Amino acid sequence: MANLKNQTKEQDLIRKQEEEGNEVLYLVKVGIFFHAYNAAAYALSRVMGYRVKRRVRKSGLAVLTAGFPADKISIVVANIKAAGGHVLVDSDDWVEFSGINCTADGIQVLEDEKKVDELKGLRRLKDVSQETDLVEMIRNYDLLHSTPMDAVAFIDRLQKLVGK
Repeated sequence: MANLKNQTKEQDLIRKQEEEGNEVLYLVKVGIFFHAYNAAAYALSRVMGYRVKRRVRKSGLAVLTAGFPADKISIVVANIKAAGGHVLVDSDDWVEFSGINCTADGIQVLEDEKKVDELKGLRRLKDVSQETDLVEMIRNYDLLHSTPMDAVAFIDRLQKLVGK
């Protein structure tokens, strides 16, 4: 029952962000971690370099998440501010922020265990189709709207995919 309660809170939070046009984003404390969902997960990924994970809930809904240990919240808040964001609320279990790019970027999302293995350097590009995927990732990267930190993180991801 607690799991269903958490899923409902997740959906309510995602809905609230979307209703506000993703202008205000939320980090919420869940146990000993802070979680960001959907647009906030992308923003957190850009600011901190954290991975966005696609989680399929029991209801069948897919949720994009990013998280970190609660004791790192002061570092995350400082990085949001350093990246030009605005922290609107900063409490022990809730942070509201704005001003960080939160647009979707498929390269930030870990879809499945295969991609996790590739990012850890456990697999190498083995065939032409994987090489083609890598070329497509590079072609689709939005350099014009990326910060220098985003570009460095992108290059790091590419290096991990090719196993260097």
